[in-house]
Amino acid sequence: MLAHLPTPITHYQENRASVSDSIRRRALERLYERRATVDELIDALERYQEERRQRVAPCISIAAARKWS
Repeated sequence: MLAHLPTPITHYQENRASVSDSIRRRALERLYERRATVDELIDALERYQEERRQRVAPCISIAAARKWS
């Protein structure tokens, strides 16, 4: 009959495991949030670079410029 009662050690171990799982879960959530933020930043940078490429006139080589002189 006493075997079914939680012992202080068992209760402590279960509580400790629960706290540890909670900490890991929160850390994983923060990691996924940071990953999403980094993905958004990369997308924004790629869009910016693409827009810059479209606005900048194409470069010509110096050799081609000398032929026109």
